Amino acid sequence: MRIKIQNIDDLREEVVRLEVVRTEIETELKNEAQKITSKIQIPLMLLRKLNNFFAGSKDKSGKKEGEDWVTSIFRIGLPLMLNRFLFPKSGFIVKSIIELISQTTAKTINRDLMIELIEKITQWIKSTGTTNKKETEMVDYGIPPDSETY
Repeated sequence: MRIKIQNIDDLREEVVRLEVVRTEIETELKNEAQKITSKIQIPLMLLRKLNNFFAGSKDKSGKKEGEDWVTSIFRIGLPLMLNRFLFPKSGFIVKSIIELISQTTAKTINRDLMIELIEKITQWIKSTGTTNKKETEMVDYGIPPDSETY
């Protein structure tokens, strides 16, 4: 709907009309933006919680304090494995208690602890393999056993 502007008064009326239309459109857009943000607010809050769960508290260098990828895997995997394989038909309360306990124990497990455990296992395996050695042979010092040096 275009109006033919023939004089200055028509121009001023058109400017006022366009300003009113602009403010109406701005308020409609603001209302729509508020509706969208209110709909997204709960999923965003959930994503922030998940991010904090995986990120943990970070020190100045950006690394997590006492947590690494092994800890994150155990925090998620340990409750799932326990509930799936050890307690598959247990109730909600038992599964909740298992999850709380496994979460606290998973915080103590990190990459260094796993490396130490693997090293101990490999040392144990190596030590059991060395027990099957041949009998120790007598060392020969060059003097025959039946010599007259007795």
